[in-house]
Amino acid sequence: MDRRIRRVLSLQLALLLAASLGAYAIWGIGVAKAVGFGAGIAAANTIMIAWRMRQGRATVAAQPSLSEFYRSWLERYLLAGVLLAAGFGGLKLMPLGLLAGFILGQTIWILAPFTIDVGSRDTEEK
Repeated sequence: MDRRIRRVLSLQLALLLAASLGAYAIWGIGVAKAVGFGAGIAAANTIMIAWRMRQGRATVAAQPSLSEFYRSWLERYLLAGVLLAAGFGGLKLMPLGLLAGFILGQTIWILAPFTIDVGSRDTEEK
């Protein structure tokens, strides 16, 4: 897995734990479950990105790469939509907590580059 993706995933999982524990301490178990599930959806999207990146390394031609990009985009949005629907409908989680956890998890994608050394070779597979 790419170092940057591992970094994002580890930050998302740390956030999942911290946000769930914080929500539990302040608002109770119902909100903690919702926040944890929302952050878990963001982590599931990150895992899907890593999986698709691993599959896409073998593709060299421009057209297949573009079609894979669109397919990956669609799969990620469907995954997020299905999991959000499951959280809202099937699991009856608190909507605000669920969305807050998901948004926090996605925000890691913005913050993660600030935690990685600028001069390092982040694209190397380790």
